[in-house]
Amino acid sequence: MANIIGTNGNDTLVGSELADTIKGLAGNDTITSSQGNDTLTGGGGKDQFVYDNFNSDASTDTITDFSGVGKNTNPTAAVIAEVDTIKFLSPGLTARNLLLTQNGSNLEITFQSEIPNAKVILQNFALENLDNLSKSTGATVNLGNIQFYGETSISDSFDVVNANSAQHNPFRKNTVTFFNDLDNYINGFDNSDDVINGQGGNDKIDGKSGNDLLRGGAGNNTLVGGAGNDNLYAGFSTGNNTLVGGAGNDTLDAGFSTGNNTLVGGAGNDTLDAGFSTGNNTLNGGVGNDTLNVNASKDDNLLNGGDGNDYLSASGENYYIDGVYLSLGNNTLNGGVGNDILSIFLSKGDNLLNGGDGNDSLRTFSDEADGGTSGNNTLNGGAGSDRLTLYNTTGDNLLDGGDGNDYLSVYGYFGIRGGSNTLIGGLGNDSLSADSSTGNNLLNGGDGNDYLSAGGYPSGGSYNPASGNNTLNGGAGDDNLNTYFSTGGNLLDGGDGKDTIYVSASGNNTIDGGTGDDSLSYNPIFTDNNFTEGITSTFDATTNIGSITAGTNRVSYKNIEKLDISGTYYDDLIVGSNGNDILTGINGNDSLYGGAGTDTFAFYSFNEGIDRLDDFSATNELIQVSAGNFDSGLSIGSLKASQFTIGTSATTSEEQFIYNAITGALYFDQDGSIDAFTQVQFAQLSPGLSLTENNFVVV
Repeated sequence: MANIIGTNGNDTLVGSELADTIKGLAGNDTITSSQGNDTLTGGGGKDQFVYDNFNSDASTDTITDFSGVGKNTNPTAAVIAEVDTIKFLSPGLTARNLLLTQNGSNLEITFQSEIPNAKVILQNFALENLDNLSKSTGATVNLGNIQFYGETSISDSFDVVNANSAQHNPFRKNTVTFFNDLDNYINGFDNSDDVINGQGGNDKIDGKSGNDLLRGGAGNNTLVGGAGNDNLYAGFSTGNNTLVGGAGNDTLDAGFSTGNNTLVGGAGNDTLDAGFSTGNNTLNGGVGNDTLNVNASKDDNLLNGGDGNDYLSASGENYYIDGVYLSLGNNTLNGGVGNDILSIFLSKGDNLLNGGDGNDSLRTFSDEADGGTSGNNTLNGGAGSDRLTLYNTTGDNLLDGGDGNDYLSVYGYFGIRGGSNTLIGGLGNDSLSADSSTGNNLLNGGDGNDYLSAGGYPSGGSYNPASGNNTLNGGAGDDNLNTYFSTGGNLLDGGDGKDTIYVSASGNNTIDGGTGDDSLSYNPIFTDNNFTEGITSTFDATTNIGSITAGTNRVSYKNIEKLDISGTYYDDLIVGSNGNDILTGINGNDSLYGGAGTDTFAFYSFNEGIDRLDDFSATNELIQVSAGNFDSGLSIGSLKASQFTIGTSATTSEEQFIYNAITGALYFDQDGSIDAFTQVQFAQLSPGLSLTENNFVVV
């Protein structure tokens, strides 16, 4: 801290980086504050105070004896002789950004700029005594108190209305005007870019046409931009304000406010912001592609996008240095007509998101920093092909796609996968997913060809299973229902249509294919079950009811017309249905019974054990083999006649599949009659079958 004292002459005094006390004494002095919160006293004379914090954090300077121009346009000789000047050298410290606040007997000078903490305090000074005068605008003298950044001399860049004046208009077009603390009704000029500051009182300010900047100040204010690209500001306010942009691309700001504000964008592509506020705010975008934001707000807000492709957000903010600022209110976001984006991030409230007409994106998500989104949210897509997503939620949420081909997803990362959610596809071909969820979820596809999934997924050699008891209803249409990697007790109902249902061996699943030609795909590979024995399946051809059991886990099914069942690494008993089934034994010596229908018996490799096919029909059933695991020389499609023979061994180098009609054994010989490879039995069929190459298919 330095104590700097001048002389009675014209001194040039410069402060240090610390909090200085600088006294100019008599004379016309130039006092420059550098860094630190300085106290400056000019003494007698016409003093200039230079605010220069370009290369440092902004500071607060206090001037103890500042002499203003006065509240008239014809200052006296005594005033002229003693008038002081402040010169601002930092970018952004301009007349347009100037903020003047009467705080008791002191006047505080701040700026709405990229240096928000820059402040000069004029002790014992009234706002009405601050002004810049110019003969060109009707004053008797060129005289002023403030030289702003970028100016080479003082210009008549702002006007101040007297404290008791009932003035209703700015004095001039295209200038900055500060009114008083009365309840003012203020009209700007048409075809003028006005900057109007209401100051205190309950003001109504109409900017008229032009690109205006309106600030209400303290009180309950109404700001109307009118035609043009306007900026309406009620940030950090405590009153209940109404901001109406009008025609044009307007910016309406009520950020960090504590009142209940209404922001109306009007026609145009508008930006409405009430972030970090604590009141109950209403934001209406109107016609145009608008951005509405109440991020990190604490109360209940209503956001209406209106017509156009709008972006609506009621999220929290994650600052990795300062911490997490959550959105705590129960917010309502209405997209309206158009392709809208509605977003809520880091929220603890119960939020309602309505997409409206158009192809909308509705999303609520969180991260590990706040433990997940914990509110009970409702997302309604409305008409159109919408995308509704919920990430890292612990609440019980409702997602309704509405009409259109919609995508609905509830998903978890960082172990945040709780909540019992309801997903409704509605009309259209929809995709519904509650993968990796630990809650009890309900998925209704509705009309259309839908995909419904409540499974888990493998990751890094381990599994992230879904563990809740989920209900999947396909509804009308040809649907796909999936609970792979699910350990819960799930109910899957295909409904009307040709449905395909996918399950794995973990969990206890109940399946009803419904009406239509439905298929069930069962694969124990898609599970984290540690098998110690094979699977056993049953089927009652009369009731069309069957089951598949793997240890303590069981799948019960009915109204299934086609089975696609894969076995384990142990000895499995697999029984088909009345339909055209695909049965795969995998490893082990398995018993495969196709039952009624035209069945396919699949083999991945020739060395996985010997599977029994006791009811194989050579008339129309197939043995499916994998080209990659049997012999890469096999061609995809039907087996060639030269590659099959009936007998005990191959007689040519091309014969690779050998059926012993006496014993029923089916062999594979990779090199045929060449002795380098010994034939391997991989299946046991009934003896005496009229088997041909047409009973084989290569995939």
